[in-house]
Amino acid sequence: MQGSYCLTKPKRKKGEEALITPYLTFNGNCKDALNFYRAVFHCDEPKVLPYGDYMPEGSKTPPELLRTWVMHAEMVICGTNVWFADEAAPPKNGDNIKLTATVPTGKEATAIFDTLCAGGEVTLPPTETFYSVFHAAVTDKFGVNWNVVAEEMPKQVEG
Repeated sequence: MQGSYCLTKPKRKKGEEALITPYLTFNGNCKDALNFYRAVFHCDEPKVLPYGDYMPEGSKTPPELLRTWVMHAEMVICGTNVWFADEAAPPKNGDNIKLTATVPTGKEATAIFDTLCAGGEVTLPPTETFYSVFHAAVTDKFGVNWNVVAEEMPKQVEG
């Protein structure tokens, strides 16, 4: 795919409202998720801090490969800073989180949706609505729920 779906996030000025940052947790496959989302949205290299020798509080029997897991990562996806991490206790797959990727055109939305569908499950097939030429939803192969919406408006039908 050509182009970049990720925009440079503007710096917040002192006194501006706080932002909500999506935080996605995984159980040993965070690096795979980062690589997948980076390819889908054409993002810059994420900032990644591995656990190394750090032992999470309360973890008596950490996973064998914990040292190589992601303690914290950040990546800008479509202008939003998203945080990622591997958790020693397996998290429940993203049923309580839904992320929406809003892009300018139906063509871009289709490309993102099609890529997110690989190994995932469509929960809302692509549809045209009164507010968009493309709105669809998918639970991706990592269990994260996504809405994909185009800002492009449908053509008005004159009656």
